[in-house]
Amino acid sequence: MSPEDPEQNPAPVEDRHAGTKEVLTMAWPIMLGTMSFVLMDFVDKLFVSKLGASHLAAVGSAGIWSYTLSVFVLGIAACVSTFASQSLGKGNKENAARYTWQGIYVSLTAGVLALVLWPISGPMFGAMGHADDVTALEIEYFNLRLLGYVFIAWQAALAAFFMSVEKPKIVMMVALVANISNVLLDYVLIFGKFGFPELGIGGAALATVSSIFLQVVLLQAVFMSRTWNAEYKTRSTFTFDIVKVRELVKIGWPAGLSNFLDVASWSVFTSFIVGSFGTAQLAAHTAAINYMHLSFMPVIALNHAIAPIVGNYIGKGDIATAKARAYTAMKMGMVVMFTIGVTLAIFGSSLMTVFSDDPVVIDVGAVLLICAATFALFDAVTIVLAGALRGAGDTKWIMWALFLGSYFISLPLAYLFAIVLEMGAKGAWMGATIYIILLSGVFLYRFQGEKWRHINIFADSENTDALPGEGDPSVLPADVVNPSDTNVLQP
Repeated sequence: MSPEDPEQNPAPVEDRHAGTKEVLTMAWPIMLGTMSFVLMDFVDKLFVSKLGASHLAAVGSAGIWSYTLSVFVLGIAACVSTFASQSLGKGNKENAARYTWQGIYVSLTAGVLALVLWPISGPMFGAMGHADDVTALEIEYFNLRLLGYVFIAWQAALAAFFMSVEKPKIVMMVALVANISNVLLDYVLIFGKFGFPELGIGGAALATVSSIFLQVVLLQAVFMSRTWNAEYKTRSTFTFDIVKVRELVKIGWPAGLSNFLDVASWSVFTSFIVGSFGTAQLAAHTAAINYMHLSFMPVIALNHAIAPIVGNYIGKGDIATAKARAYTAMKMGMVVMFTIGVTLAIFGSSLMTVFSDDPVVIDVGAVLLICAATFALFDAVTIVLAGALRGAGDTKWIMWALFLGSYFISLPLAYLFAIVLEMGAKGAWMGATIYIILLSGVFLYRFQGEKWRHINIFADSENTDALPGEGDPSVLPADVVNPSDTNVLQP
């Protein structure tokens, strides 16, 4: 028997806990890092709630619309992780930095979006039919948050790079600094402390924008530091590359649009369905959403962690390990969310008293948290597998799944229970619960089907750099096809 015989030299057996260790090592600092915006939002609402129910209702509605209208560009920038991780899997470190720079350039378009939205904010919030005082506060908060649109997307591109190179602790540490800044600025600007003017809800918006800007400055400084430049050439790869921008946008626009469609459905849900039942129910919804966002951070972290992990293994051609890691992350998310769901269901009323002493707000909010507890386990499946599919570049399918689900199932169900059956905010959340349970099954089916394994996200670059005859689809291997042929919603 020769030394090369596989029976004599079998492949090393992987430690049974290797997958869990890898996912956890990536996920826990990402959890603290990605909690940045959620914690800022939570602190904003907590401070603003001291100003009254109208302020709490306004910051909830304006905050979700501010995020909704930024997620398209944010989604494109976040897809830097897909390209950077697969580039690293192929052994090309400089390309990881090049795609990051292209993500930064894409993020600058968010400034144009902010300029377009500024003059239409008044008519937009006026159409929601909220109380006059709530509407005025919504417009004030929303317009000031527009100032941070560029910084949100820029931060996403840089964070995606550091997560792709398996250095999520950098994102975590910067996020901690930014959140400390946000707490201090909230206290000073909302209530007018230490000689600063009392800006109320506007102070909360300015505090958040300033803290996000601080994140960008710190991350950019690390990205261009001597250490990172030596390994990834971060200072010399800044050239605008239209081919790589095109690749990033090709994969990123469906991701951005799917994020927009998903969050927009919740925005419509918040402002037009729940908001129609008055300030108290909208305030209860805002508080419940706050707890839901905070409690979902572990699975959001797993979403961000599994995307570069899957992308890296796909870049190496190791599909089996990519799948195994995704399933490991999914199981971890389910365990965590089951535990959190039980907590929300049991202590719902007590949690609501943190935001309000209004018995209507507490009663409605407690029921909403029971709904959140019910769908938490299923949402974990969807959120984690969405990250795995994004790492593979399967973004068009995600877009179609969320579009059809959000607007043809979720919102109609919410309208049916809330308005037709006259169940108010409680009914709207019951409809959302049914939708989320169904959606988890669809995402699991898609991932198990493995159509994502045939997506080649580098098609444009390979065609541009190819020798004569290369890049022709007729000579590509059978398992490498154009993304546009595979990223479709399958029955």
